[in-house]
Parts: sequence; C-alpha cells; structure tokens
Amino acid sequence: MTASASPAPSIWWVLAATTITQALASMTVLSPAAIAPALGTALDLPTSLIGYQVTVTYAGGITTSLLGGAMVRRLGACRTSQTGLALCALGALLIASGLMPLIIVGSYTMGLGYGCTNPAAAHLLSRFASGPRINLIFSIKQTGVPWGGMLAGLLVPSVTVAFGWQAGMLVVAALSLAMLAALQPSRPLWDDDRDRSVRLFQSPLAAIQLVWRNPTLRYLSMTAMTLSFSQLCVATFLVTMLVEEANFALIAAGVVLSVAQASSVVARLGWGWLADAIGSGVKVLKILIVLMIAGAGSIVFLDPSWPLWVFYALFILMGATAIGWNGVYMAAVARLAPAGQIGMATGGSLVMTFAGVLAGPALFSASTTLTGGYAPSFLIIVLAGLLGLLSLIMVVRSERPAAE
Repeated sequence: MTASASPAPSIWWVLAATTITQALASMTVLSPAAIAPALGTALDLPTSLIGYQVTVTYAGGITTSLLGGAMVRRLGACRTSQTGLALCALGALLIASGLMPLIIVGSYTMGLGYGCTNPAAAHLLSRFASGPRINLIFSIKQTGVPWGGMLAGLLVPSVTVAFGWQAGMLVVAALSLAMLAALQPSRPLWDDDRDRSVRLFQSPLAAIQLVWRNPTLRYLSMTAMTLSFSQLCVATFLVTMLVEEANFALIAAGVVLSVAQASSVVARLGWGWLADAIGSGVKVLKILIVLMIAGAGSIVFLDPSWPLWVFYALFILMGATAIGWNGVYMAAVARLAPAGQIGMATGGSLVMTFAGVLAGPALFSASTTLTGGYAPSFLIIVLAGLLGLLSLIMVVRSERPAAE
C-alpha cells in the first residue's frame, strides 16, 4: 500500500500519541533524579552522583539519535516509537533491581529509548500535521517533556514515599508498556512509507555530517546544546538543591519541580505561538535565553530564608525558559532539513543537543565541590546562556546569505 492510497490519519491522534510518547520517555529518564535523595540513601551514595547517572542515560540517547533517521525509514516512525518505549521500560526495570551494575546498564538503556522518540515524532508531524502553525504543533508535542517531568516530580516521589523507590520505577515501566500497546493499531497506516531496503546501521557520522554541512543547522544545534545543558542541570538538581540547601521535604521539592515543568508547558505553547506570529523562532530563542540568564543568576544567591513564593517564582521562570525552548527549536530543524531527511537531520541535531546534556549534569556535579553548593553552581547556566546567545547571532548571519 502506498501513502497516497491510505486514508488520512487523525492529526489530533498523531499529535496526542507523539506527545504522550514523549512524556513517558521524559518521565522515565527524569525519575531517578526526582527520587535522588531516596535513591542515594538506599544505595548509600552521595546524591550529587545523580549527575553522572544522567550522563550515562543521555549517552544512550546519543547512540539512538545517530541511528534515528535510518530506524524511521526502515522500521517506520510508529515502530521506532514503540521500540523507544520498550527500551524505556526495560531501563526502568533494570534500575529497579537495585544492583549497581544493572542500574548503570538500565540508565544507558532508558537513554536508548529516549533517543528514539524525537526523530520518529518529527517524521510523523512533518508528514501528517505540517502547515502554517508548525511551530505551535511542534511546541505542543514538546510539552510532553515537561508533562513527563511533572509525572516524575509528583507521581514517582509519592509512590516512593508510600511503597519504596523500586515501586516508583516499576510504575514508570508499566506506563511505557501500556503506551506501546496503544500505538499498535496505528502502525499499518503510520508506517506505510517505511523502506525495508534502508540499512539500519549506516555511517554513524552521516546524521552529524548532514547538520554540520548546513551552517544554519549547525549553529542552531550549538544553541540547543547550551540550552539542553541548562535544562538538565535544572531538572536534575532542583529537588536535591531544595532538600539539602533550602530545607524542603522530598515531596515539597517534587511539587516545585512539577510547577516548574508545568510552567514550561504553558511557555512552550506561548513560545510556539509567538514564533509563528512574528515569523522568527530565532528571536523567540533570544528572548527566552535572556530571561533564563536572569533567573539562573538570581538562584546563585539562594537563601533558605526566602519566602516560599520567591522559590516558586524563580523556578517558574526557569521552567518557562530553560525547560520551555524545545518546540521552537525542533520546528526550526524540521523547516531547515533537506526534503525526505527530517528524521536524519533531527537525529544529527539531537546528537549535538545531547552533548550538552552529557556535559551539563556531570560538570554541575563537579562544580559543587568548587563552589561549595548547588545554588552557586547555577553560575554555569549563566555562562551557557551567554554562549547560546552567541550561537544565535551566528544563526542569523548564516541565514542571510541563503536569503540573498
């Protein structure tokens, strides 16, 4: 059956399915950080080590991002999404074992699953839901990231307090498997453009080369690298910082994380609408980076005596900026990608994005020994934001010759 002979799928179901899949993958990779104090106590390890666990996770994300374009073309975008959910569930189950070697393997495995989701979603949305509101559509899909963060911040700590941290990870695995099954009826229609002749294991550098040879994509990806660096620092260390340096209880800190993630849901929609309205995702990214720098610079001076509303205000701002940027970026990549290579361009760009993810939590963990705490280490986010602004200037300069 050819794509032209197939009935048109429901755009709303495509958007809902990709958003839910993104949410569950995000919840999976963020869950260990959301229960880091309990996990550290159970394993008799310092909570600052959670930064290295996140690094291992996103090393897995880089691996499947390199293969994402080929996976989408050979297996189909729906099957690639299902593969990602299966890997997320397996990773959560391995972490729930409580055995350090399996926790390391499980962290990498859930990262493999997370890396499958964006190339598949970009292919589906560009195929079935493209149009003048593409920034808003991608921003809606990318709200799956903060929705997943909210689930990680509210559901997993609550289950952990009631039944133990391993029960929390089991719930995460069960939800991913349920969504995997829910996608199956859509596979014949969504995957009717797959090409079984495509080699799954192509040159591992093909996706990166595609991005690197396009100056605008290259500098846009470098901007995303600085933003992902900042996003993972905030998402990984927010709970631990509030518990250890601001005297929050675990569930109370999880609520702040969830509120920050909720603000990013609203912000992603707002940023996407604004980018469509003014016709420039780059201008929107500049605005949010400036606001992110202001918020991170304030958190450097965190004081436990601050009123509660100040904590919420600062992390609502960080949620709207450091966690709220992805949809505009993903839409820009899809717009700039060569025809028929959206999945590969997305995967290649995400490799650079995940490089920021790899570096962020690890450097943040290391910096705590130099700065004396988590809050002073937010200075790293300020510096990352400045580098992001510089990259955006290069994006604008690289776009001008193409327009002339």
